[in-house]
Amino acid sequence: MLALAPCVALAQSSNGITPDLSPENLDACTLIENGVERLACYDDFAAPEQTFEYEKTTRPDETDESDPDYSGKNKEDSGVVSDLLGRYVAAEKAIFSFSGSFVGHRPMYLLPFTYMRNANREPFSPRTGATNYDYALDNQEAKYQISFKVPLLTGMLDGRTTLWFGYTQKSFWQVYNTDDSAPFRETNYEPEFFLRYATDFDLGPGTLNGVTLGFNHQSNGQSEPRSRSWNRIMASVVYSYDRWLFVVQPWYRLPENASDNDNEDIESYLGHANYLAVYRWPEDRTLSLKLMNNLRSDNKTSVELGYSFPMGDTVKGYVHYYNGYGESLIDYNQRIQRIGIGIMLNDWL
Repeated sequence: MLALAPCVALAQSSNGITPDLSPENLDACTLIENGVERLACYDDFAAPEQTFEYEKTTRPDETDESDPDYSGKNKEDSGVVSDLLGRYVAAEKAIFSFSGSFVGHRPMYLLPFTYMRNANREPFSPRTGATNYDYALDNQEAKYQISFKVPLLTGMLDGRTTLWFGYTQKSFWQVYNTDDSAPFRETNYEPEFFLRYATDFDLGPGTLNGVTLGFNHQSNGQSEPRSRSWNRIMASVVYSYDRWLFVVQPWYRLPENASDNDNEDIESYLGHANYLAVYRWPEDRTLSLKLMNNLRSDNKTSVELGYSFPMGDTVKGYVHYYNGYGESLIDYNQRIQRIGIGIMLNDWL
């Protein structure tokens, strides 16, 4: 989804500061406890000429107050997110070069308990009309999202451009509805292909970190009358400033035949873009805000809030709130309010 990586999951040490990836010798790599950092260390030692080159932003503890450009900047905040994004790209390449495995894409989380208000018990499509579920819909359910990507072509344009295949799956599970065998109410499948160019270009007070352009398909895999799907050409632009990350993600929906279009008015509810802002505290806590708006006279706005915080060495706690349309495809034209709590496995930052 995002420009540098539709989700940016970064390897960090326990104190929240990512160590330098450049090893002094091979033995030093073996002392690194974090697996992602250790792989990046080996990769940098074995083939430094192939390591992704990025302009390193001064780390907070290395800010030179004698620098004429310093001007009293907050040493703890200056360039933090831009530095993390650059280090993520290096670690991302190291992971794949050693294992050939998938890497993180969008946030991955598990919310064992969520409560939704105004549950959509009669999904409606302009083409197929209204329908009912085969069971009594419960307001309490679990929600989770998994997401990964794999590079298809790398090393283009000085190593800054990569062609990716990404896959995201978001599911809504009526786990507490034991009377009806705890069915999965809705699952959205989202494969995509996209080109990512890591710009790392200073723009104004911050950094233009990257842009993407690609093809995105999203569907719920159901048969009529609950079938929903659409295809889009999607782009994204990522900009960082101090501890802030900003993402604008516009899209163009590809036309469909009226006889096949299950949700022809979806843009009237979801508009033509996502807008994301993420703030990262020093204690590895993250606050995210995602907005959608149809920018029409009959204004329809959707808001997603997320707050993650450390909880052990491998996962983070996660509080999630959604108010609006399009949380799932089956509910694209129904306003849903949801609050949930669980764990974050792969954060924005």
